Amino acid sequence: MANEKTNAVDLVKLQEVAIRIREMRDICGFTQAEMAEKTEVSVEEYRRYEAGELDFPFSFIHKCALAFDIGITDLLEGRSAHLSSYTVTRKGEGQETAKEAGISIMSVAPLFRRKIAEPYRVRYEYDPAL
Repeated sequence: MANEKTNAVDLVKLQEVAIRIREMRDICGFTQAEMAEKTEVSVEEYRRYEAGELDFPFSFIHKCALAFDIGITDLLEGRSAHLSSYTVTRKGEGQETAKEAGISIMSVAPLFRRKIAEPYRVRYEYDPAL
């Protein structure tokens, strides 16, 4: 039962991010075809991401944020970052921005404004077969 509740929460979050992406595309005046090109996916795949039918890979979210000239936190959380001079992230901590099979990506400065780069902590599971 707890797993079903977690999945429902994840689905709601997915839909919220999809709505923010669609709204930002409209605000910026991009077509779905233009955004598909900017995010390097097919138009059909972009349409499905924007409709909330597919979970977003981190690279898609990052490319959307770049195209919209906003922070990733704006897309993921629906709010802007607050700090302007510095931020503290303790070892092993940060805001989880993506988690896929064998990959964990954490933003180590999610609340820092006017960044010239987006610092991430990325962990990949080692597989000697690769």
